[in-house]
Amino acid sequence: MAKKRTDLKIPYGIMDFGRLRREGYYYVDKTEYLAQMEARDSFIFFVRPRRFGKSLFLSMMECYYDLNRKKDFRKLFGDLWIGKHPTENANRFMTLKLDFSKVGGTGEELQESFERHINDQLIGMVARYAELFEPKTRKSFDALHVESKLATVVNRSRLIGIPLCLIIDEYDNFTNQMIRAAGVTDYREITHGAGFYRNWFKKFKGDFDRIFMTGVSPVTMDDLTSGFNIATNLTLDAACNATLGFSEAEVLKMYSDFKGTGRFTTGDPAEIVKSIKPWYDGYCFAERKVGDECVFNSDMTLYYLKSLVETGEPPKNMVDANIKTDYEKLRTISDLQRVVFKMEPLEALPMTEQAVAKGGVQFPLVESFPAEAIIKPENFRSLFFYYGLLSMAGRRMGATVYAVPNACVEKQIYGYLRDRYFPPAKSFLDWDAAAQSFAYEGKWREFFNLVAKNFKETTPIRGGIDGEVRMQGYFQCEMGHLPQFITCPELEMSHGNCDFFLFPERTYYGDATHSYIVEFKYLKKGAKKAELEAQRAEGVRQLKAYAKDKKVPALAMGTTLHLILVQYRGPVMANCELVAEKKF
Repeated sequence: MAKKRTDLKIPYGIMDFGRLRREGYYYVDKTEYLAQMEARDSFIFFVRPRRFGKSLFLSMMECYYDLNRKKDFRKLFGDLWIGKHPTENANRFMTLKLDFSKVGGTGEELQESFERHINDQLIGMVARYAELFEPKTRKSFDALHVESKLATVVNRSRLIGIPLCLIIDEYDNFTNQMIRAAGVTDYREITHGAGFYRNWFKKFKGDFDRIFMTGVSPVTMDDLTSGFNIATNLTLDAACNATLGFSEAEVLKMYSDFKGTGRFTTGDPAEIVKSIKPWYDGYCFAERKVGDECVFNSDMTLYYLKSLVETGEPPKNMVDANIKTDYEKLRTISDLQRVVFKMEPLEALPMTEQAVAKGGVQFPLVESFPAEAIIKPENFRSLFFYYGLLSMAGRRMGATVYAVPNACVEKQIYGYLRDRYFPPAKSFLDWDAAAQSFAYEGKWREFFNLVAKNFKETTPIRGGIDGEVRMQGYFQCEMGHLPQFITCPELEMSHGNCDFFLFPERTYYGDATHSYIVEFKYLKKGAKKAELEAQRAEGVRQLKAYAKDKKVPALAMGTTLHLILVQYRGPVMANCELVAEKKF
C-alpha cells in the first residue's frame, strides 16, 4: 500500500500561482480551461463572484504566457494538463497585469489613481524585461508620461517581434464603487466622449495581442462598446461553467488526498463532501449545465478542509469570517437600489427575500448593460446572479429559475435582513435559548411565539412589509438564523413544495433531536374566521401529504419530526399548531 503523503499544504488564501507551485501547495488543475479560452478568441471577458479563485487563475495565466517564465515551465506546469498539452503561445509574451481593485476615488482623483496604477505597472514591466529594452530607453523611461510609457513598450514589442499580453483583474471594481457612492453621473464622464477610461481601453485594443478581463459584474461592457468592442464574453458559456470553483469530483479527490495529513485522520471523505454540499455547492453559470453541473465555492471548501487538517474537527462556524467581504455585496445592491429607485433601506433586497421565501425567482438575465441602464429592472435583477447571491437552479415554463445557491449564501442574506429588521442594541439572548430548546427539546410553540413577538418590535419596517412574500421573507430570516438546522424553503416533494423543511445541520449539531416541516399561511388583515378555517384545513392536508414523501426518512433520520402549521393574519400570528409528529 502506498505511503500516505504528509507534506500537502492547503492553498487557502494563496493567489500567487508561482508561489503555490514552488512551495508545494495543493492545486486543483484548471489549466485545461486556459487552452479552451485561448482557442476561442484572443480577447476574452469573464465574470465570476468574489472569492471564486479568479486571482489565482489570472496568476496561472500570467505564468503561462510570460516569456520570462520559460525556464520554469516544467516546474510550474509539467505535471498539469497544460504542461502535457502546451499551446503554441506558452511563454511567448511580454505580460502586463493590471489590478483595478487598487484604484479608487471619483472625478480627477479617480483618473489620477487609475493612471498611476498603469504607470507603476509599466515601470515594473520594463524592469522585468530589461534585457529586451535598450539602455537609453530604460534610463529615460521613468520620466515619461504614462501614455508615452505605453507607446514605448508597444513600439519595442513590434520592433523585436515579441507580442504583448494584457491581463486585467477586477476591471469593474472602482466603477461599482462610484455608482454606489454617487449615482451614474461620474460614471458617464469616464466612459463616454473623451472619458479617460474609455480612451484607455481604445489604446488597449490596438496595442495588445491578447487581452483577458475579469470582474464580478458586466456593468461597464456596453459603455466601452466603441472603445473595446472585440472581447468575447465567456461568462455564460457552458464549456466554461466550471472554470472557477470546484466540481464535486475535484472536492472529493482533494479531501481524499488530504485524509491522513495533520489531524485529519478520521471520517469518510465521501460522507464529508456530502455533508458540506448543502453549504458550499450549488453554483451554475450556464443554462445548458442546469441540473448537470454545479460547482463548490473554492474559498469555503478550502476553509472547511483547513479546519479538518489543523484541528481534526469541522469549523464551528460553517461560514468563513473572511467571506464577510461578500456580505458587502448585499449592502452594495441595497445602496444601488436606494440611489436609482429612491428606496428606503428596509425596502431593499426584494429579490433575495422573494428567493429565500419562495425557493426561486425568474427574470431575463442580461449579459451586459451600461451603468445608466441599471434602473431597468431586468438589468438590476441580473446583478443578483453575477454577485453570486442567486444561481441558475432549474427551468419552469421555458425560463430559467434562479435560487439562492446554498446555505452559506442564505446565512449572509439572513444576517443582512436581521440587521435591517432590528436595531443594533437588540439582544438575542432569549432567541438563542429558544432556538436551542427548539432543536434539542422540541419546544416549537415557544420558538414561534418568540418569532411573533420579535416581529412586533420591528416597528420601523412594519409599513414596509406588504403581503405574503415580504412577511414570509421575514419569517424565513428568523428561521434561517437557526444554527442547528439546514433550512430548506420550498423543498420539492412528491405532493408539492413544502414551505420550510428544517433538518439538523449534522456536521456540528448532529446531536439535535428534532426536525420540522413548517407550512406558513398568510391572510390579509381583516380576513374572516371562515377564511382562516378553510386555509387551516388546506394547510393540514398539505402537511400530511408532505410527510409521506420518500425523502423525509433520510432528512429526519434520528429525530422526531414535527408537522407545524403557522398562520398569520396581516402582521399577527393567528394560529400555531402541531398537526402531527413522528420519530424516525
